[in-house]
Amino acid sequence: MSFRRIACCVCSIVALGGLHVSASNLHAEAGLAVADHWSPPTREQLAEELTAWSQITNAPSDTKQKLLTLWMEDGDTSLGLRDLLDQSLEISADDIWQQLQAFQDTGIYQGPIELDPAKPDAWPPGFLVHHAKFVYGKWLAEQGFYDEGLKELSQPTPDQVVDPAALLFFEASCQHYLLQKEECVATLKQLLARSEGLPARYLALSQMMLKDIEPLEVDSLDEVARLMRDIERRLDLGRAGKKVRQTEEDVVAKLDKMIEDLEKQRQQQQQQQQGQQGSGQGSQPQQDSRPGTESGPGNVDPKDMKNKGEWGNLPPKERQEALQQISNEYPSHYRRAIEEYFRKIARDPSSANN
Repeated sequence: MSFRRIACCVCSIVALGGLHVSASNLHAEAGLAVADHWSPPTREQLAEELTAWSQITNAPSDTKQKLLTLWMEDGDTSLGLRDLLDQSLEISADDIWQQLQAFQDTGIYQGPIELDPAKPDAWPPGFLVHHAKFVYGKWLAEQGFYDEGLKELSQPTPDQVVDPAALLFFEASCQHYLLQKEECVATLKQLLARSEGLPARYLALSQMMLKDIEPLEVDSLDEVARLMRDIERRLDLGRAGKKVRQTEEDVVAKLDKMIEDLEKQRQQQQQQQQGQQGSGQGSQPQQDSRPGTESGPGNVDPKDMKNKGEWGNLPPKERQEALQQISNEYPSHYRRAIEEYFRKIARDPSSANN
């Protein structure tokens, strides 16, 4: 299963389901069995938090009353917990609610969800802020804003969102695409620890992502191809800043190193072959032990050893062969990274020497 197909499957998930635990818990319990006791908050627990919040907040009285009425036991019990949270968010944090709706309507990143640090006593209930970050992070991940989505998703804890499995799944999806291997593996293993209770789509894709990222090696052509894909994603989002330029330079540097390694291997093989041939010829004495009759001036054709500025001191033809060898030795879906290297060199030949 190629990374491209896995990424497409991940980005197509739009539904919720199941349970979640944050990646930070696994690091805190290094060496221990993965905890599988996560559970989302109940309506009763959230109602208790709301009551406690109403007693200490400086929010307007009508806001507090609307929320308490909405969550009253004899209120509208037909509302699902997700709808109840959405309505509560709209009542108590209209600015956050409008930010979410603007992104949903336009697909344009509206910036992170932030609260006024100067007015902490007027903040909405904490569980509503966690809910907003979960919803926003999930939407961002679905639209390819993986850095931004991961920032929002990494803040709520399992007991602070209505759907912990979705939180964990989309957190792992962002880490997978951004090549955060260790974090992704930890998050996926926590999710899969509750495999019996997971929706089938999360279970299947999580297992695929885990198998896909565990073998990933640093400085491999596999990594280069994924970095190139991430560059394209960022450019599609209109981002061509310092991070993209640095990643482009890293890609070219990694390819340069691969070609250098191939050149060294080829030279070593040639030296070994020449040594074996020389050793074989030297062990064969002339017949009858007669002195040789060959003669000559003893001159050797001088070789032009001057560095002409070619990358890696490799002539263009041999450099082309080395690149072609890399391309031939790996699956076809890595060819794009090689072609991008050619295009960069064509645009700026001096970059091959940097």
